[in-house]
Amino acid sequence: MIRQALCAIVLLAIIFSVTFNLEVREMGLASNFFALLVVLGGTLAATLIAYPLARLSWTARLIMKSFTVREEMTSTIEGIVRLAHIYRRRGIRPLEQEAAGLPPGLLKTGVELIAYHTSRDKIEQILLKEALCTHNRCETSYKMLYNMARLAPALGLAGTIISLIRIFGHISDPQNLIGCMAVALLSTFYGVVLANVCFVPLSNKLREYMDLNELQMDIVQEGILDLCDQEHPRAIRYKLETLSATLGVPRRATRRAGLALVPTPEQAR
Repeated sequence: MIRQALCAIVLLAIIFSVTFNLEVREMGLASNFFALLVVLGGTLAATLIAYPLARLSWTARLIMKSFTVREEMTSTIEGIVRLAHIYRRRGIRPLEQEAAGLPPGLLKTGVELIAYHTSRDKIEQILLKEALCTHNRCETSYKMLYNMARLAPALGLAGTIISLIRIFGHISDPQNLIGCMAVALLSTFYGVVLANVCFVPLSNKLREYMDLNELQMDIVQEGILDLCDQEHPRAIRYKLETLSATLGVPRRATRRAGLALVPTPEQAR
C-alpha cells in the first residue's frame, strides 16, 4: 500500500509537471488530452493514494454487477426452491453435493453449514456476520466513488489555475495564449462533467445496488433458515416471492421460470 501511494504521488507530480510545461498552440485534440489528463488522471491518482488498487478493480466489477441484480433475485429464489426440493426428497448428502457446485457467496455458505449439521442459531449468526462484511465492503466502494465525484471538479479547477498561470507567462504570444485558455476552460468543463455525469450517477447506482443487495441477502438468509427447518418448497417459494415483491420482481416471472421445479401433489407426498 505504501508503494502504491508513492507511485500515485509520483504520477500526480508528473501530471502537473507536464501540464506546467505543455505547449498547446490551438484548441483541439492536444488541449482536450491535457485537460483530461489533469482531471481524470489526477482523480485516479488521488484515489489510489487513499484506496488499494484491488478496491478500485472490485468497485468496477461491483458497478457492472449492479445492472443485473434484479435478474439475480429471480435466479436466487429458484435456486433456493430447487435446493429445498433436493433436501426434502433426497436428504442431506445430495444437498452437500449441490453446495459444492454453488458460486461463492451467502447461499453457498448457508447450504454448507446445513450440510455440516450446524445449529440453526449458529447458522443465523454466521450469515448475519457475512452479510455485514459484504455491506461494509460495498459502503467503502460507495465512499470511494463519492470522493471521486468531489475530486474531479477540484482537479478541474486546479487545471484551470495552472493554465491561467501559463497564460500570464505567454501574454505576448497569442498562439500559446489560445492553447492555454482552451486547456483552462476544458479542465473545468471535464471536471464538472465527470463528477455530475459519471461519478455521481455511478455512486447513486451503487447505493441502489446496496439497498437491493441487502434485501437479496435477507431473502437468502430467510431461505437458508427455512431450508434448515425443512419447510415445504412451496411455502418457501411463497415467502421469498413475498419478500422479493419489494424489488418489483413479478411473481409470474419467477413462477414461470421455475414451473418445472414445482412438484405435483403426488410428488409432494
